[in-house]
Amino acid sequence: MGRTAVGDPVYDPLAPAVIADPHPYYRRLREANPVYWHAALDSWVVTGYRQCRQVLGDTTNFGSDFRRIGMDIPEARLSVQSLDPPEHADIRHLLVAALHERSPAAMRREVSTIARSGISALTERAGTVDLVSAFARPVALRTICAYLGIDAPDGSSFEACSNAIVRSMDAGLDPDRAEPGDRARAELSALITDQLRTADDRGFVGLAREAARQRDVPAAVLANSLRAVLHAGYESVSRLLGGVLARLVGDPDLLAAAETPPLVDALVDETIRLDGPVQADARACVTDCLVGEQPVRRGDVLVLFLAAANRDPEVFTAPDTVDLTRARGTHLAFGRGAHACLGAALATLQLREVLIGLQAAGVGFVPSGATTYEPTATLRGVARLPVLVRAPGRLPNATGSQP
Repeated sequence: MGRTAVGDPVYDPLAPAVIADPHPYYRRLREANPVYWHAALDSWVVTGYRQCRQVLGDTTNFGSDFRRIGMDIPEARLSVQSLDPPEHADIRHLLVAALHERSPAAMRREVSTIARSGISALTERAGTVDLVSAFARPVALRTICAYLGIDAPDGSSFEACSNAIVRSMDAGLDPDRAEPGDRARAELSALITDQLRTADDRGFVGLAREAARQRDVPAAVLANSLRAVLHAGYESVSRLLGGVLARLVGDPDLLAAAETPPLVDALVDETIRLDGPVQADARACVTDCLVGEQPVRRGDVLVLFLAAANRDPEVFTAPDTVDLTRARGTHLAFGRGAHACLGAALATLQLREVLIGLQAAGVGFVPSGATTYEPTATLRGVARLPVLVRAPGRLPNATGSQP
């Protein structure tokens, strides 16, 4: 085994207590210093909202492309997520254009159909149901594949690749996770390359292929970027759904309180702020400068804790609570600036349609075991969420009792 980073006295990312609930530790980091030097990560850990937003919006002084500070980056990692302007612009623009090709109304209908189909299947399940494996992950995968116009990948091998990529996001904590992640990225990029050869010209992948030819985007960058869209649309969205469902299981009155469409939208925004799966994103300091009041040097790495910034009390009153009267659109769950999440609108739509679908079906959940979390720090996710499903008029469950 390779070296695993020694725990920091304020924040040890893979400690079991932190995996279970990282937010008290984020608060300690922010109170110690919103731009905190973390020796084990060999990075500045940024937890303040103002400081995170400063770095996210400044691609001149801070880069997602670590080649700008002399690091060697494997080809499998070069994508819309890791390139900086101006190189970043062509691939992002063509992806945005392809994403907007379908009408919002058509996409909303498809997302709603998938969400309600998943909810209907839940109501037919007797006994304890895991909302992660039985609902969040299949709904997210079906939706992103429909959006991209591709066939769903083989379940077991795709899941193994997807998990390896997520685990590799924590390679700074456990270097042994890096190489399997790069292998998985290359494998999924090869799958996308096959899809590019046969994709319908009218579908997302086909449109992206044709636009890439016109803009002279390298084939590897296109395949890697489409892989990133597929992976994020699966992992990030399924983890978002799992996190929000865990909150609703613990507090079923929340969904009942969202009685009108504006309140549903408010609940969507608040749960994305509180339960967004992306805990952190990294940037390289390209020129000596200040982050807030803290001097940082060229070559330094900054880990931006978006989940901590989203609970900064300087910006969010009562930051750990759901407030349906809070102004929307302030949080950083989808990032900001040039690298803001491409799929933010789709993720938001999926969550909204799931909440509306649960309301329409009158479905509720009763805890039926312990909720557990994946042992990952960068992309947080519920591993198991066991419940009994309550739905109007359903038959007694397998134990003979009405949930």
